[in-house]
Amino acid sequence: MTSNTNMISILCFAAMLTAFVSCTEDEKDDTQSGKKVFTSFVAGSGSITRTQLTEGNSVEWETGDEISLFDPSDNNRFSTSQSGPSVTFTGMADETSSTYYALYPYDAKATISGTTITTSLNATQTSRTGSFAKGLNPSVATTTNRELVFKNTCAVVKFTLNSGNNVVKKAVFRGNGGEPLAGTIVIDAASNDPSASVQAEGAASEVTLTGNFISGSTYYLVVAPGTLSNGLTLTLYDENGNGYMRSGKKETNLTAGHILDLGTINAETFASYSKTDGTYHIFNAAGLEEWAKQEDCLTSNVVIENNIDMSGISWTPVGTNMQNGYSGDFNGNNKTINGLSIKSEASNIGFFSGLASNAKVHDIKFTNASVEGNLSSSYAGVVAGASFGIINNCDISKATVTGYCAGAITGNNSVQVNNCDVSDATVSANNIAGGIAALSYGKIEYCTVSGSSTITAGGTSSRAGGIVGSTSQESGVETSGRLLKCAVDGATISGVLAGGIAGESSFGIVAQCVANRLNITSSTSKESVRLGGIVGYNTRGDVVASYSAYSTIGDASLQAEAMGGIVGYNYNESAYVYGCYSTHVGFYGSVSGEESGIGSIAGYTSGHVTSCYAVLPDGITAIKLVGKSTPYTLDHCVEAGENNYEALIDNVTDLNAADGSTWKAENIWKLTAGTTPAIESEYIGENAN
Repeated sequence: MTSNTNMISILCFAAMLTAFVSCTEDEKDDTQSGKKVFTSFVAGSGSITRTQLTEGNSVEWETGDEISLFDPSDNNRFSTSQSGPSVTFTGMADETSSTYYALYPYDAKATISGTTITTSLNATQTSRTGSFAKGLNPSVATTTNRELVFKNTCAVVKFTLNSGNNVVKKAVFRGNGGEPLAGTIVIDAASNDPSASVQAEGAASEVTLTGNFISGSTYYLVVAPGTLSNGLTLTLYDENGNGYMRSGKKETNLTAGHILDLGTINAETFASYSKTDGTYHIFNAAGLEEWAKQEDCLTSNVVIENNIDMSGISWTPVGTNMQNGYSGDFNGNNKTINGLSIKSEASNIGFFSGLASNAKVHDIKFTNASVEGNLSSSYAGVVAGASFGIINNCDISKATVTGYCAGAITGNNSVQVNNCDVSDATVSANNIAGGIAALSYGKIEYCTVSGSSTITAGGTSSRAGGIVGSTSQESGVETSGRLLKCAVDGATISGVLAGGIAGESSFGIVAQCVANRLNITSSTSKESVRLGGIVGYNTRGDVVASYSAYSTIGDASLQAEAMGGIVGYNYNESAYVYGCYSTHVGFYGSVSGEESGIGSIAGYTSGHVTSCYAVLPDGITAIKLVGKSTPYTLDHCVEAGENNYEALIDNVTDLNAADGSTWKAENIWKLTAGTTPAIESEYIGENAN
């Protein structure tokens, strides 16, 4: 492999059609500042940059090339009807500007601030024999005399294909360190050596070349400049989704205006997976099945290299439980597995039956998964039935999960689930159901459940929660039983103990969580039904700096024991609701007993309700913050209809929470005159490890 050879500036510029609407003489003569007039610019005279590679790596403009011409702030579309080394671009611009900035290719969404241009570089590119795709390679120019000398801002990667009789359909290039290669880019057009920089949000770490490839031909990709500190990988895919991988570990520089020549790629053997340095690289569903058969399956590291369709395959979960489960690093590489289908009577079912200690599953997406377990015994989840590992950045959409204890991610989380998003999921359990996990003895942080998700738990003591059905702190493990920075939107949640975030929380902490537009109810009328906008039943735990909004709790035919905008039933003197509020939460049905068990914060409390307030739905006035309480009274709270919000922060005692963190009311609340208080979303209690 060689690097940075054949320096060229690949000038990509745009042109307009010759059938441009003619302008009147008055328009041509109008030089009033700010008026657009028909004008022209010359590009390519004396320049070494062009848009199309030709023989010997020389480059030329093509008919129909288009550019963005900034005069200096407006983005004007200019085009050429010519081709060759030097062409004329025409369009409408402010003729009185002293300086113009230009961008190839034309991008209607491109903007300029000062001399900095923001545009984009596509992560998916079209193959073109002997060149890169038209309208691809970003280049910029600055002029005061109508002559545009473009300079390339990106690097080019070149390879020659030798695929024998194999039909190649796709090539994927990436840095082994996950470096950003495409996405939104910013360029200083006034720089002598402009170089594109990729913005972090939405950045792509792979560039894919698609189309029909011809063996013996040379192909090019355009990538953002940068240093690939751990080397690079080029993967080719045949028509069956099998892959051929070529990888190198040497640090490699990608330089603007330079070509990195990978030489000839002899891709004569394609397979469903490859194994390099002990790591399995999986290309398709057949590769997953083959990996699962290997003796080292449970301990091996895995990288998913391509989106995988498992439709029509009955998957056998990997491992059996948390003791005999997967313990490697499963890197989804931001790829998607579609159509996972599992039907099993086993105790733990999911893509993995169980994750053992030290296991990591991360950066994977599952769509249209179906996991069906035994309603009287199975712990079920799309990622794992039970987990003693770390699950991070795993997204689930349009999944159906059933079992005795069922969660969209896992049936049992005993260590950690982070940064996972679930949308449009249906989770049904005969005992405990959760949008992320059914049971959690570990911690769940920065997770969301959204869309038309339904989380339903049946049984006489069922628990259901938008994030977790039941969460509890392990003895002596402070950060277990913690739900932090989680949100649920638009879901329907049903159980005997049901909450927008957790059905039941014992000894742990629910902090900085949000429940919005939820329907929280129960399928049965029982004296023990406890429903809450955040937590249904909070026993000896802490609910902190959280709020519920625009949700419906209960239904017209329901009889419950307690319903609350934040907590349904807040039990024990060690249970705290601290720095929370509800807004426009509606209650339906009735509660048992002589006293009302409906409260805009808590339906019932024998614990503490501190620094809380509520806004009732329009037309409702009779609901207090707490329905029933004994023996504690409200502390620094503001009843609905009152506006003495300074009480929320005035000499409020700090909360020393179950996970060792300390929360201060004055840091939780943002008070602005004339508006209701808001929770400071960035605040997390001190020492919240």
